[in-house]
Amino acid sequence: MYPERGTRADIYLPHLAHNIEVFKALHHGPIMGVVKADAYGHGLARITDTLKMCDALAVATIEEALQLRTFIPDKRILLLEGVFNRTELELAIEKRFDVVIHQQYQLDLLLASEFTAPVLEVWLKVDTGMHRLGFDWKDYPQVLSLLQHIKMIRTIRLMSHFSQSDQPDHPQTQSQINRNKKLLQHGLEVSFSNTGAVLNGLSSPREWARVGLGLYGISPLSNRFAAEFNLKPVMKVGAKLISIKKTLAGESVGYGAEFTCTKDIPVGVVGMGYADGYPLSPHSSQVMIRGQKAAVIGRVSMDMLAVDLSTVLKPQIGEPIEIWGDQQPVEQVAKDLHTIPYTLVCGITGRVKFYVIDQD
Repeated sequence: MYPERGTRADIYLPHLAHNIEVFKALHHGPIMGVVKADAYGHGLARITDTLKMCDALAVATIEEALQLRTFIPDKRILLLEGVFNRTELELAIEKRFDVVIHQQYQLDLLLASEFTAPVLEVWLKVDTGMHRLGFDWKDYPQVLSLLQHIKMIRTIRLMSHFSQSDQPDHPQTQSQINRNKKLLQHGLEVSFSNTGAVLNGLSSPREWARVGLGLYGISPLSNRFAAEFNLKPVMKVGAKLISIKKTLAGESVGYGAEFTCTKDIPVGVVGMGYADGYPLSPHSSQVMIRGQKAAVIGRVSMDMLAVDLSTVLKPQIGEPIEIWGDQQPVEQVAKDLHTIPYTLVCGITGRVKFYVIDQD
């Protein structure tokens, strides 16, 4: 039997269901699952049925919302960036999307609309200190007043976004918390918290918590991994050894001779490279083989990466390699490569074979 490249990403639906239950236990209010960017690279179509456990879902673009609506006809879907023109507004009304209003041009679209019946759910985004999207703190009361007089709006909710939810004691975070408390005084439903805020206990009771990265069993907190919160990785990425050779001390490995062996070592080649989604980086990480760490050495190629197999007893061509997953969390790989886990899971390319695992 000949070996295979074996580059794959396994998506564990039971882990996704488990993680949703974890967040329901952590936050005593509705959970809005954030599934933008093809469910953070996990494949929206693959996980749709499990996502029905969430109270609502959120995406970034109208195209994502339209795709999601074909899978889930009855669930609340929120457009996090809102609509950009009249056509998108009319689509949002037709498909029953909730929309975020964060800029004057979006407010102008509503003011110019000819709808006189209440047909739209609106989330007014207030900039409480992140300075990305949202109406300025000093301006939002006037915007809220205008929205309350637009006949096409059925319900108004308030929204903000933490800039540093991973640092609950930071002055900016505390300032945002204080402003969020003032927003609560309007008596409207609200959404302030993302994954990090929920994990750090910052979410307000009964608010709509927007859980993104955490759904997939990944922590956005720089100092704590998901496993510490009993979260399980939904994506496991692996490949296989496609080559093994003895490399002598003084010889170099890979493009640019960036790694030189200080002793004789067995060098394995794994069938995964930057064209599959493993990033080219000046920093290095490791892979797992039979529960042992094997350091990635030399420059990552388009289709391959090299590893030091010194820690592995009698390695064999065709053996499975874990890039990240149960044995090595994606947070660790991201930390080693000086990037963030979002870029890794979102970066898996189309030539990687995906497999849905529906049982533990």
